[in-house]
Amino acid sequence: MNAANDIRILSWHPSYQPHFERLNKAWISKFFRLEPIDIAVLEHPEDHIIAPGGEVLFVAVGNQIAGTVAYRPVAADTVEMTKMAVDEAYQGRKLGWALGKAIIDRAAEMGFSKMVLYSSRKLTPAITMYHKLGFEEVELEKGDYERCDIKMEISLQEPPLAALARELRDVVLRTEVRLLQFTDEEAGIRPSPEKWSRKEVLGHLTDSALNNYPRFIRAQQNVFTEVPGYNQDFWVEARQYMREDWRELVQIWKSVNLHIARLLPMIPAEALDNILVIGPNAPATLRYVAEDYLRHLQHHLTQIFPVHANY
Repeated sequence: MNAANDIRILSWHPSYQPHFERLNKAWISKFFRLEPIDIAVLEHPEDHIIAPGGEVLFVAVGNQIAGTVAYRPVAADTVEMTKMAVDEAYQGRKLGWALGKAIIDRAAEMGFSKMVLYSSRKLTPAITMYHKLGFEEVELEKGDYERCDIKMEISLQEPPLAALARELRDVVLRTEVRLLQFTDEEAGIRPSPEKWSRKEVLGHLTDSALNNYPRFIRAQQNVFTEVPGYNQDFWVEARQYMREDWRELVQIWKSVNLHIARLLPMIPAEALDNILVIGPNAPATLRYVAEDYLRHLQHHLTQIFPVHANY
């Protein structure tokens, strides 16, 4: 491997303190002025960050320390991301992003539930990156630094349906590969006159996705929601999936399910107990409907792959 492309995240070691100081003094001096609190923290990070329960991380490119970031506890469940810096010679390689992800993950692993940061609107690229990392602007109180005019925060607790979303995404992406191994002709064969072909099974799963997506949205609006059901046989027949090109059908099915996988982590925890009544079916919570969606999908995939259900 080319050492210049060997990017590693390193944990704190006292020997890295000069890099922590060098990198941060460089960018602060370029855009602002070094304040007394800067000098104290940068020259003595073990006292101001490590000892109170914080952490300092570094990113190395080959054998060179190219960037750094830290967090320090500010409350029992909250940490502040601070002192992110990347050497100008290494900018443009997304090292700031790597540091941001690493420090967020490390704080979450340590059990903290929220991370905040203070910055300056003058640093437009940094603010844009923070937004992309998931930070949102919140009300700014008087802080320790004169240069700070924006406060942002991010929740470190995983959304309740995040694991379900990952599983759905994994199933879809793994299954896509196997589905595309069938020819169009093979996908259109019915095992018997009364059973669906692979095209029709996948078409039904596409119908299921298209019907469930609005349910997942509407059920968030009210504590009790009624939505219509649908006649699955009629939908499959009306859509004439036997005439569909197999590869196109696979891509449609994949796309709508990845769309749902992106939606699921966005459903707030307080909405998961909302009641949804689908057609003549018994009432169920939104959480149950979401979990049952994946069970239903997996059930029908075993019809496409009757010998091996390990997709």
